[in-house]
Amino acid sequence: MQWGKVKNILIAILLAVNLFLLGNFGMKMWQNRQDAQRLAADVEQLLSGYGLTLDDAFRLPRDSELPTLSLDRSRADEENTALAMLGAVTERIEQEDGTVRFAGADGTVEWQVDGTVQADCDTGAETPDGDAAALRLARRLFAAWGLQAEDAVLTAADGTVTMTGTVAGLPVHNRALSLRFYGTGRAALTGRWSFGTPYTTVRASGTPCIAADALLDFATRSEQKGCVLNMTVGYRMQTDSSRRTQLTPTWKITTDQGEYLVDCAKKTLIEQEE
Repeated sequence: MQWGKVKNILIAILLAVNLFLLGNFGMKMWQNRQDAQRLAADVEQLLSGYGLTLDDAFRLPRDSELPTLSLDRSRADEENTALAMLGAVTERIEQEDGTVRFAGADGTVEWQVDGTVQADCDTGAETPDGDAAALRLARRLFAAWGLQAEDAVLTAADGTVTMTGTVAGLPVHNRALSLRFYGTGRAALTGRWSFGTPYTTVRASGTPCIAADALLDFATRSEQKGCVLNMTVGYRMQTDSSRRTQLTPTWKITTDQGEYLVDCAKKTLIEQEE
């Protein structure tokens, strides 16, 4: 009998503790939501002073922390892609700045040290008629050339197919390939790409990616006015002084006027690349 009373008391205590923890968790969730709403309202008010508005569907992304990643240039993958595109290489020229140019009977391929590629070749297929056919052919060619992408997304417009893909699960805002079909079975490939798995050093610390800071920096440094549609955190490719490719944490801000990049660490607007 005594044990039954003790057991009921323990159950009641455990229930009370659980209810307290649940209530405390709910209060914290409510407070976080209130703080987020106040922050969004404050940011929107500040942006309005610079002639910027937020789209009705815009939601301020959660802050995050990302490491800077490194990528080693893979000359072997670049050459394999050139061989796959040209069938056979009759000339290979490497310049002092690291640019490597391949030439063959079917065209040319040029890789620069920062991952930029320019190529022109014969596809071995008829020029596609319409965007749907262009997507099918481009998907087949990208696979045959070894230009695979994690979570690849292909879009087509006016005979040109653009491929993007994530690295380490996040978008790389300036990493994309455009394949333009023209003439009789010809294609021109342009863009910036990378091969291999990115890595970070043990000592490397993460970079805070604060959405509000990025928006305010964009507002103060950009002369663009208009409506902010959305923003996405990810990386951008750049080459350091030792010609090593770095993936730097970067926000992409999309407005009704265009797309803009803001460096997460420096909190500065990135100049548009030519």
